Amino acid sequence: MKTKLSIIGGLVVSAALLYFAFRNIDFGKLAAIYSEVDPLVIIPFFFVMMLELALRGLRWKLLLDPVRPVRLWDAFRLEAAGLALSNVLPLRLGELVRGTFGAGLFGMPVVTVFATMLVERALDVVVLVLLFLLAARFGGFTGGALNYGGYFWLLLGGLLAGLLVLVFIDEIISHHFFSGFFGRFPRLTRGLGHLALGVKAFHSFKSASAVIVLAAFQWLLDALNLYLVARAFGIGDVLDFFKCTALLFTGAAAASIPGMPGYFGNFEFAIAKVAGVWGVNKEVAFAYATFAHVLTYLSITSVGLVFVYQMGQSLGKVWAQFSKKQVRGIEGS
Repeated sequence: MKTKLSIIGGLVVSAALLYFAFRNIDFGKLAAIYSEVDPLVIIPFFFVMMLELALRGLRWKLLLDPVRPVRLWDAFRLEAAGLALSNVLPLRLGELVRGTFGAGLFGMPVVTVFATMLVERALDVVVLVLLFLLAARFGGFTGGALNYGGYFWLLLGGLLAGLLVLVFIDEIISHHFFSGFFGRFPRLTRGLGHLALGVKAFHSFKSASAVIVLAAFQWLLDALNLYLVARAFGIGDVLDFFKCTALLFTGAAAASIPGMPGYFGNFEFAIAKVAGVWGVNKEVAFAYATFAHVLTYLSITSVGLVFVYQMGQSLGKVWAQFSKKQVRGIEGS
């Protein structure tokens, strides 16, 4: 029942946001706007998206390598497959599938693989917040979410503190002050030991720096794609690269709200709303948001599903196997 309610709740949220995004839109104007867009923008957009996926794969490889060296190709295709499955299946199953398949393919403990993925997500938030604050500073725009700048810094500090705890978890376990406590819980200690392996890359300044730089470049490539689409719609002078970086943060925040697979509704409502505040006509803003979202969705999903079927899987097999695991996780929460 909890699982069904979770799926239904996400659909309701997305449907409501789609309604508010579509409300008062002149569809005649919308068709005219789309007709004026140069379809050749799809070519550089797809190229940038594939490069972004490659950087994701390389970042994950660097996090996994201290435990056991992995092939970049394997990290890349699992990243793409996970994102694609999250786009078409509910409950964010793609991440569960990526971690489970990764553990089997790489011969690593599941906890360790999921620890690297936890670091990915935490680092994504840290980088996105920093990029947003830098874009606001150098882009010269104020107001809106920036009125809550103190909360951004608080969030950033909390995430960095959590990352530091993860990075030094093995030292914490072995420290004489805590060793007595952890000695009474051997299973917990073993689990934390596997978790510590997932953040071992941060024990080296070189590899830690590479992971952080890759995360920044990965998100900047996403911002570049938003800017390419803005230029294709003739609004590149309004939505410059700094504003597109801020829009990237907006879209990521919207996607964090439970919704349907692919987060349709969440993304369109948030992006169109913010673009409208900056002076973009509401029909153009909506067309821009939907065009960028659909291009991203189709690029990632098509490539990722190719890898899913290449690995001998299918949507039906994945759903049958992993929905049960997710149900047990939700019921246990």
